[in-house]
Amino acid sequence: MNNDLDLTPPKPLTQKQRMRMIKQAHKKVLKKQRLQDRIALRETRKLTKAVKKAGQHAPKNLDAFSEANMYYSDKEVDTFIKSSPMYEAYSETQELNFD
Repeated sequence: MNNDLDLTPPKPLTQKQRMRMIKQAHKKVLKKQRLQDRIALRETRKLTKAVKKAGQHAPKNLDAFSEANMYYSDKEVDTFIKSSPMYEAYSETQELNFD
């Protein structure tokens, strides 16, 4: 029979070959570890940026809690009411005079 398979046991590895294989495996592990560290750092930077951005919008930073901005003036109230749809509906009913 003419078999293409070689069934002879492989030669044992030399010390140099084993060390080379160990070093290659170690490099792969380090490469994966560095990649994971970069990904984690990227995520940390994104979160830090999001927290900083959200910090500007925290209730303690809003101007609404300052004494000057706590109340509306009469002019601002009148402008708001007159621009509301409810006021428009009310003024239309006043014009119709249901008497």
